[in-house]
Amino acid sequence: LRNSTGSFRQVDLRKRMQHTMTENVGVFRTEELLSTAVSDLAQLREDYRTGLQIDDKGKQFNTDLLEAWELGCLLELAEVTAVSALARKESRGGHARDDYPKRNDEEWLKHTLCHREGDGKYRLDYKPVTIVRYQPKERVY
Repeated sequence: LRNSTGSFRQVDLRKRMQHTMTENVGVFRTEELLSTAVSDLAQLREDYRTGLQIDDKGKQFNTDLLEAWELGCLLELAEVTAVSALARKESRGGHARDDYPKRNDEEWLKHTLCHREGDGKYRLDYKPVTIVRYQPKERVY
């Protein structure tokens, strides 16, 4: 990572990621917005992987390198969030889909598990929710 000599500065990639997440994976989500985010984030990850530019080549107190490493982690988390949100066809808690406004316990009362495959693509699995104390119920405000 420290020897990357591409043309994309980490600060510019970070701003693109922030814009994509704010515009497409924010409070109001739809399939169209989430699909756009998944596509944009995949491109960002590729730009990061193949074209990252690290200006500071130093080995001590290298904040450029640290921020570039952090960006790689943030890009992965952003992509997992968008891929998982796109797959979940309901609204639940902080995940609100305008195109699926109702909670669907029958199909979606489960945890989402995300795995990255060898080809870099994500695979989703699910694990049942163990209800111990409180039964799920509709939120009423």
